[in-house]
Amino acid sequence: MAKNPVARDARQTPLDRLYARPGFMIRRAHQISTDLFIEACAALDMTPSQYGVLYILFHSGPLEQIGIARLIGLDRSTTALVVKILSERGLLEKAKSETDQRKVEISLTEAGRQCFRQCERYAQKSVEALLAPFDPAERTQFLALLDKFVSHFNDNTRVTLG
Repeated sequence: MAKNPVARDARQTPLDRLYARPGFMIRRAHQISTDLFIEACAALDMTPSQYGVLYILFHSGPLEQIGIARLIGLDRSTTALVVKILSERGLLEKAKSETDQRKVEISLTEAGRQCFRQCERYAQKSVEALLAPFDPAERTQFLALLDKFVSHFNDNTRVTLG
């Protein structure tokens, strides 16, 4: 026989109710995801946002800063900071666009390509750690539900993806 959800909620503490809120759990899941990534990529001193920039440039080639921001769902100021940090580390370079001299394109240096290839192996370990609590069917369901959630809200957010 199923328990009465109203009675269960009445026994919950205020902290239990906070912890059960979807927004709280999503924020906490983001913290866990970020921590697992940073731990996995500690040898390269890489953050998820930095990895995202390297990833998109590795697979898409040179892009303007706004193009990078759109493709990985970062706001402009965060993208500018990440590009600055990666450039200072010698992983990115900026050059005038060959088609429009007013525009600056950002691309990976050879060191950036090498760093990305190394980071990709570490990043995969963080994915495996994130999905470890789930059996294969649950992993598929979890990722499908996350995709549904993100897709549903994408166009109604301050920073859209794509």
